[in-house]
Amino acid sequence: MKLKWVLKIVFLLCAILCSVVVGIMYTKLSFIDWPYAIGACFFLMISLVIPVKKKG
Repeated sequence: MKLKWVLKIVFLLCAILCSVVVGIMYTKLSFIDWPYAIGACFFLMISLVIPVKKKG
């Protein structure tokens, strides 16, 4: 149970970090670094898919 919470938080932090990098790159250099944008979407989707409540 705690492992799911840890994984969810780690993936969410990775998504936030990737989003910050994309934002910095876009505001400073006016282009989107696509690997970080794709990584942010991937990590966000993974963190949303992991269930944390017990079933039943």
